[in-house]
Amino acid sequence: MEPTTTVTLVPIDPAELEVARRTGRDLQGHAVEPFTDADGGSQLRCCLERSRAGEELLLLSHAPLPVGRAWREVGPVFVHAGACPAPHRPGEFPAWLDEAPRVLRAYGEDGAMRYTANRVVAAGEGVEAALVAVLEDPDVSEVHVRNLLAQCFIARAVRTTPATPA
Repeated sequence: MEPTTTVTLVPIDPAELEVARRTGRDLQGHAVEPFTDADGGSQLRCCLERSRAGEELLLLSHAPLPVGRAWREVGPVFVHAGACPAPHRPGEFPAWLDEAPRVLRAYGEDGAMRYTANRVVAAGEGVEAALVAVLEDPDVSEVHVRNLLAQCFIARAVRTTPATPA
């Protein structure tokens, strides 16, 4: 039996966030912007949770593509101002990702976008299943999950294949 493709969501690297929290500047050199989220509900890219009312957050810029190519975009993201109360656990898939339409942008190992694999996933259509389908393409090494309207980056998704039993 062939191993099944599964998806792992990858939040922003805690080392990147530690630098921003410690220095007050993100990796792009921009000043981070602290604020209190009065209403809650912000999408947090540090733990892939939604913020609670009254939480202290930071707005910073982040480049999700880990290669130095023209495809590498920088955009705004929200993160906890301090350590995440509940860091993201690999294998978890937040239900809130299915609450609104999402854009899946596919990239190859070389960091170039794979246009033919990109897709829009309607609210409630199943982001996780769509990610599995996109990542079954061997030319796709990662997929960026984004909000449809603002195109804000949410998380990187990578292929994980469980070990085949001996």
